[in-house]
Amino acid sequence: MAQPYYYIFRRLAGRRLTLYDTGMRDKDTLHIMVASALVFFVIGVLAAAIGPVLPDLAANTGSTLVEVGSVFSAIFLGGFVAQLLAGPASDRWGQRPILLIGLVLCAIGILGVSMSKSLPLAVASMLLAGFGDGAIIMVLNIMAALVFASRSVVVTNLLNVFFGVGAIAGPAFAGYALATWGTGLPILWVTGVLLFAVVPYVARLRIPAYTAPAPKEGTEARGTSVYGSPLLWAIGVLLMLYVGSEIGTGGWTATYIARTTTLGVEAGALITSGFWLSLTGGRILAALLGRWARADTVLLGSLGGVFVGALLLTLSAGNVAVTIAALVILGLSFGPVYPTVITLVTATFRQGPGKAAGVVVAMGSIGGMVLPWLQGVLLEGIGPRASATLVAGSALTMLALYVAARLPMLRRSFGALVPGRRKASMATPLAQGLPENTLPVQRRPES
Repeated sequence: MAQPYYYIFRRLAGRRLTLYDTGMRDKDTLHIMVASALVFFVIGVLAAAIGPVLPDLAANTGSTLVEVGSVFSAIFLGGFVAQLLAGPASDRWGQRPILLIGLVLCAIGILGVSMSKSLPLAVASMLLAGFGDGAIIMVLNIMAALVFASRSVVVTNLLNVFFGVGAIAGPAFAGYALATWGTGLPILWVTGVLLFAVVPYVARLRIPAYTAPAPKEGTEARGTSVYGSPLLWAIGVLLMLYVGSEIGTGGWTATYIARTTTLGVEAGALITSGFWLSLTGGRILAALLGRWARADTVLLGSLGGVFVGALLLTLSAGNVAVTIAALVILGLSFGPVYPTVITLVTATFRQGPGKAAGVVVAMGSIGGMVLPWLQGVLLEGIGPRASATLVAGSALTMLALYVAARLPMLRRSFGALVPGRRKASMATPLAQGLPENTLPVQRRPES
């Protein structure tokens, strides 16, 4: 019944998706992928449907739209806390129990929001939903990067495509509910029920336990913790700038176009949809390229594309065609960054992949809360070009951070070319440029 889905994943991967558990079977692989894709889709629908149902939530709670908008802050805050806790918890207890807890909490929270008759209850319910949502997204990305170690770039990008498809479908579902029943709340009921419904399926998943490799002398053996790594915090800053730039670009594009061109906000909204479609397309492209390209190459190309698109956007004021081209380049380039960074982080910090992913994703949430606000301040206070310049500056900083993180590899490569010098071993997968296959993959014999 579900074999076509496995065929699609397997074809995109380019070869059998071998897991690091020697006892895994093809159908176990299939169930993990299908469950992850389904949950990503539902979470995507939920994320995009909240905006269209705000008027209904305001009517239910007797609040204004401005007041009920506080649910956005609640979902971000809940997600931020979950991201800090879910990563270390998954290192200790595995991904499945944390994923199950996240699914239950998110479902309860969403159903609570839809039935709340007071604003405090709605905000509290959304805080709970945000906590569950943050845990779900965190664990699904970690699980994809660890379980499918041999093709983590392909699988993480491909699974995040389902989130994008859900985000595109969410407003359409909400619009249909509004047109049919005069309220968008049924979309919240459906997503809550679906999250509950998938719990028994996830509970039966056969997810292999990840065992951290023995510490090497001179690294963890000397007591260096994951949290003490400068590389981890550099990647965290990179993801902070990325998330803030992506959300800010998507949030302010319609206003930017209305202020800099002869087009109105309506046309700007349509172009914004094109930006998000391009972002999903970028993840599909990365999943295809991941069959041949290493994760570090995919990320470097993506960050370079982000800088080109942001620079073009800065120079595009008044030119509709150039603005659209810049946004398409930005969308395609933004798409692979998040899943590929998770792949690199989990592969680099093998002693605590959940801890490391928790730090960088939580820093990404900080960027999502701060940079879009700052972009709006610049757009209103100085002008549209200043807003676009912030994106370009962030893109240049991200590129510089990543190049700096890879300098050890460049130095060692140069040293290997000098006669009489022995090529030293690399300290981390990120420095090695070998992020796809960095986890030890034990292949089970073919039957």
